[in-house]
Amino acid sequence: MTDSQLIFGIKQNDERAWRYICRELRYGFIAILRRKFSSYGLSAEDIDDLFQESLVILMQRVKAGSVVATRHDGGIFSYIVEIGTLLTQNFLRKKRPIASDAAVTISLSRHNEEEATMSTEERQQQQDEFLDNVFSLLPSECAQLLKYFYWERKPMDKIASLLGMRNADSAKTKKSKCMNKFKDIAAQLVESDELAEEAVRSAVERAALRELIRAEIAEADTYDRTAALDINDDSEEER
Repeated sequence: MTDSQLIFGIKQNDERAWRYICRELRYGFIAILRRKFSSYGLSAEDIDDLFQESLVILMQRVKAGSVVATRHDGGIFSYIVEIGTLLTQNFLRKKRPIASDAAVTISLSRHNEEEATMSTEERQQQQDEFLDNVFSLLPSECAQLLKYFYWERKPMDKIASLLGMRNADSAKTKKSKCMNKFKDIAAQLVESDELAEEAVRSAVERAALRELIRAEIAEADTYDRTAALDINDDSEEER
């Protein structure tokens, strides 16, 4: 897929675009981070977590209009690696405090972004983590309904059918109750209905994307282990 197709897919919550990114770009991301931070002993789990959070940030910035397709394909991969580098620096800084409190910055100018400081990333991350925790406290039926609506963009009549409700009006009523519950818990950040709508949408998208990435990583790792076993079996037979 080209960068333009990937950006369009990300905007549409197209899981095919995300699967492509996971399958085609993950190993390159791992190789670069291992090389850049070879002396810090990052575990495979650490790097997969950094990859996941890099994609979450990529999604948010694409939807905010901060990322555009470049003339040559490969810009998306470079952008993910730059985000991953920033997150890794932050991760290591928290694990190993340094003398200076100066924020670490990286240039994202080639992607039409202003310089991003670590402190800005941290503040946004803290707010997102809070809203993610609020979303995780919602009843499972609310979480599923909101995922159908915001991530999969299903109409209310379809959502009603999937959740065993009488009709679209029943689904709308349930969605309103779920939104109110979210607002009650997150009152300090979502004083208005408009803010609540955007906060829920973003939290749903982050949760759905993380779920998808975890599934893709697990599937890839299972395939790698199976392939390794097959190679070992072939070697044993040759002997």
